[in-house]
Amino acid sequence: MSFMKKLGDALNKAGEKAGEFADYASDKANVMATQTKYKMEQQKLKGKIPTLYKELGEKIYLAMKDDLGHDVLTATVEDYTNQLDTINAEILELDKKIEEAARSVEDDVVEVQENVEQKVDQVVDQVKEDGEQKVEAVQENVEQKFGEVQENTEQFKSDAQQKVEDLTQSAQESVEEVKENLENKF
Repeated sequence: MSFMKKLGDALNKAGEKAGEFADYASDKANVMATQTKYKMEQQKLKGKIPTLYKELGEKIYLAMKDDLGHDVLTATVEDYTNQLDTINAEILELDKKIEEAARSVEDDVVEVQENVEQKVDQVVDQVKEDGEQKVEAVQENVEQKFGEVQENTEQFKSDAQQKVEDLTQSAQESVEEVKENLENKF
């Protein structure tokens, strides 16, 4: 597989992880909306508390004023206490839901960030490795070509020396021949 193809594949995988991170970010927005809904429910419940205290105070006052007796007063206080306890329990339950939603998304975001970082590290490592392999291959090729050039240079020198020797010998033979011709003529 070519270097560019591997790099492209690795970057695509990293892009997919980034897409997953975007999905988690979207989930985070949904969780925030859910948290806001829970907080609004809490505020609504908390808004009922002062009204219940006021009503309880009025009931106690009327029970005491009209001398309705201890049993009526106790039943009234228990009824309002139960209502207040129920509201406080619901508020605590909503707090737990808000915290769970936040923890869930935070855990997911951390996991996705770790996955993306891991993929990016893998891509970087793969690119480095592929780059190093390419550099090694180029270096080997250069060394091979340099060796071939040296061999060719040596062969050229050898061939050139042989030609010079051949030409020198041929020239000497020609000089000898000319000398002989001149001696024979004179």
